[in-house]
Amino acid sequence: MKLTPSNTSIIKRLLVGRNNRPLRSILTKLEIADIASLFGFFSLRESSKLLEALFSINKASQVLLEVPEPRLEVLLKSFDYALLLKLMVYSEEENVAFYLNLLKSTGQEDIGNQLLSELDSSKRIKVEQFLSYPEDSAGRLMNASQVFCLPSHVTVQEGLNLLRKRAQKESIYYIYCIEAVEDESSTHGLGLLAGIVSLRQLAIAPADEKLENIIKRDVVTVSPEQSSEEIAKVVSHYDFIAIPVVDDQRNLLGIITIDDVLEIIQEQATADIYARAGLQEDDRVYSTVFSKIKNRLPWMILNLFLAAVASSVVSLFESTMKELIILASLKNIVAGMGGNTAIQTLTVVTRGLATGDFKFTTYFKSISKEMTAGLTIGILTGLMAGVITYFWKGDQMVSIVICISMILNSFFSSCLGAITPIVLSKLGRDPALGSGVIVTMATDIFSFFSFLGIATLGLKYLA
Repeated sequence: MKLTPSNTSIIKRLLVGRNNRPLRSILTKLEIADIASLFGFFSLRESSKLLEALFSINKASQVLLEVPEPRLEVLLKSFDYALLLKLMVYSEEENVAFYLNLLKSTGQEDIGNQLLSELDSSKRIKVEQFLSYPEDSAGRLMNASQVFCLPSHVTVQEGLNLLRKRAQKESIYYIYCIEAVEDESSTHGLGLLAGIVSLRQLAIAPADEKLENIIKRDVVTVSPEQSSEEIAKVVSHYDFIAIPVVDDQRNLLGIITIDDVLEIIQEQATADIYARAGLQEDDRVYSTVFSKIKNRLPWMILNLFLAAVASSVVSLFESTMKELIILASLKNIVAGMGGNTAIQTLTVVTRGLATGDFKFTTYFKSISKEMTAGLTIGILTGLMAGVITYFWKGDQMVSIVICISMILNSFFSSCLGAITPIVLSKLGRDPALGSGVIVTMATDIFSFFSFLGIATLGLKYLA
């Protein structure tokens, strides 16, 4: 069933009624993502009632996880304590940790601690384990509640029987085999990871063969402390659809699926796009006006300052521009070409850093190639601009000036665009963070200085 404006209005009316059977019937037929979008149109009071209805069909936590974080923070802050406690009780441990972290970010850490204390001891310990891992790490991203494991000592037939039961309820990516240990208290998580077996191996092996004889023991894993960026690189490099998370003792803690990795990649791409524009990731179309102003104003002030610096460079050559007024109409051509060259180089190098392309080359080679490409493009476009300017304006000196300036500016822009993200990466900073704004403005300043400076020298010695 597809969500339509008509369905939305019906659901909104049913939220105020006492008999929720029709409401539950509609919600059961809707997709999770469609239900989540309702929280963006309903008031906070209506959202609370909608969540209550979702509890009755066991979809509350699933739906809330599809709500964008900024909106979800507002919702959690508006829910009363009883509703929050119900959410914690009926959610998986990893999701409880996610909700508690959002409560903490909205200044409700005390309420989060109180909710945590009311959970049963076994669940509380698992939630605390999730919270102990760094943010944006494998430990926070992994799914520990829906991992299909088989004891390594069972036979193939027994394994197939267990597989048939679980496959009816959930998606199974890989079959992980767990070693039997004498002292179970010495392990935590799901058990010691012995290896992995494919569905094909399970299907063709003799029924009485033990799994420990057919498993692949050399398994690629990640640790719970690894960052989300590292995980995305590992999964994309090996083309996995899931990867196990293990600790130093090879205890299987959970798995990270391809769905989680796609979300990581999407978040990284969004972060890069926003960073180049000087924006915060939480600045979205549904954000408040106050948050938009707070996030954007510092970068606009920086832009204003850098633009003033660029203008001050231009003002140094006012006498030259008075003598050759034609320069005023041509200086932006040089700046625009330099800015485009810098952004192209910056994009290539930043992506190379993000995707691990530098495993196949060195920083020196990459910078050299970008500088060579920039210089070659500068020579070609500079000659073209010089010829066009000569036939357009009929001034030979100005044609020579714009040609030389474009060559120098293209070389400088490609050099700066290649070096800046690498330097930021070496300093432990995000290579995309504000680099587009800074590099573009730096190339503008250099283009004005080179173009007008060469023109000044031309007037002094050649005119």
